[in-house]
Amino acid sequence: MHIPEAAITRLADEVVQDLVHAGFIKPKVAEKQLVARVARLLLENLRTEQEIEEEAERAAQKLGRQALGMDQRELMKGLKARIAKERGFIL
Repeated sequence: MHIPEAAITRLADEVVQDLVHAGFIKPKVAEKQLVARVARLLLENLRTEQEIEEEAERAAQKLGRQALGMDQRELMKGLKARIAKERGFIL
């Protein structure tokens, strides 16, 4: 799934604003810088998740006939979970 960077930046801005206004954080840098950092982290997370998805699809294709009769969604879910665990990534 592709999410436009502008949408990610808006999401990051809302998260930062909500955390600041609720008193959960007290920024030590300008809020613009904080929003940029949060947006970058969100983008990195989404890219990593996309890489895991693609790797799981390749692994499922390699299984080919061995996976016949298996629920493809469950197969993909399991492959993604295994790959994410190997990378230390939380889905």
